[in-house]
Amino acid sequence: MQQVYRLIFKDPRFHDLQRRRGRLSWTLAGIVIANDTWYVLATAFYPEAAFARFWGLPVSEGAAITWGIAIGLAQTVLFILLVLYYIYRANGEFETLKEVVVADALRAVGTQP
Repeated sequence: MQQVYRLIFKDPRFHDLQRRRGRLSWTLAGIVIANDTWYVLATAFYPEAAFARFWGLPVSEGAAITWGIAIGLAQTVLFILLVLYYIYRANGEFETLKEVVVADALRAVGTQP
């Protein structure tokens, strides 16, 4: 099995897969971190700014939900969509490439995939 692992690790397609998957992961993580951070820090350090006052206003006349809550819920939806996008790419493009690389390595050592 070590020989299969070595062949997989030597395959440039494997490194391409790692690079693309890592880039996507870090990009999505950066979006989540930046989106969450600006919201919290803006509210904490600029409570009297126009946008922070807006977040405290009700969505409609007499509503209990403020724009800040609505933005927070929108962020949650965004995060779920980003996770679904990653799953879509992981189960499609990345999984296909992984299967090809592993199958080629197994064939090279004489084992059927």
